[in-house]
Amino acid sequence: MKKFSKAGLLIVTLVIPALIFVFLKFFAKNHYDLPYFNPELDAQGKVVIENGDTLFRKVNMVCPSLGQIDLRNKLTLISSLSGECDADCQTFVTQLQRINSLTHEIPELQILTLTDTLKKVAELPDGMGGGKWSLIRSSENAIDNCLKMSPMSVETSNELDKKWQLMLIDRQGFVRGYYNGKDVKDTDRLIAEIKILDYEGKATK
Repeated sequence: MKKFSKAGLLIVTLVIPALIFVFLKFFAKNHYDLPYFNPELDAQGKVVIENGDTLFRKVNMVCPSLGQIDLRNKLTLISSLSGECDADCQTFVTQLQRINSLTHEIPELQILTLTDTLKKVAELPDGMGGGKWSLIRSSENAIDNCLKMSPMSVETSNELDKKWQLMLIDRQGFVRGYYNGKDVKDTDRLIAEIKILDYEGKATK
């Protein structure tokens, strides 16, 4: 009888945790998963579904400005800058500086700022550039094509001031988040989500 009791206890000890793991793995939702944005649309404007999965557009499909930039296996943050850098712009640049400091601990992170007005490095706002923060010359239309992708996922939509918009791209070239680069709290969220994507990349290696 004692043997059966021990066997039962052993089964409970081993099987129940395994069942919990399987349940969490396949049925529970990870609240740290970041959504995908910009689903592929058909001619009628409906989201394209293939084999039960939503198809999403990669940034390089609609952003010719990034044609010469390697996005593979990197986390990329896209922003834009035009005109004179006023007080709002300086706040924006300060938040980008905060993100740029992450490149020391996350070498795969790169920051790309598109501009159609700044002609010389001397015209850059104070503190801009350096490290893996690059300035890319581009036309206004090309910048619009890149940053004015419809910022929506299947579950949510979010309208931002495109002038201060930040766009986070994962290692596969998909948009995983839009942020207000002038808002400190939104920048905090962006930094946290960059770290989440970095952790996910390391965990799958």
